[in-house]
Amino acid sequence: MDYIYLLDYLLFTFFASFGVIQIASAKKHSGKTILGAVLLVASYGWFFASRDRNVPTIVEGAQLFFVFAASSFISDYSYAAGIKSDSGYV
Repeated sequence: MDYIYLLDYLLFTFFASFGVIQIASAKKHSGKTILGAVLLVASYGWFFASRDRNVPTIVEGAQLFFVFAASSFISDYSYAAGIKSDSGYV
């Protein structure tokens, strides 16, 4: 049961991190800004509206930190891979 919460948290932090990266890399107000804002708001909406998150589990803060670090790394890597494939150097 706790693995489901960790998977939900992984997906939530992945899409939220990817949205923040999109917003940070956008030039002024472009499609990237809108996409990043939609990803950020949708990930928060999905995560907190999908289940009751106020339940006691055995998931600790250190476990959540490592899940957050992994999802942020995956998000950064997938964004960098997308930039590299768009530039024609692949």
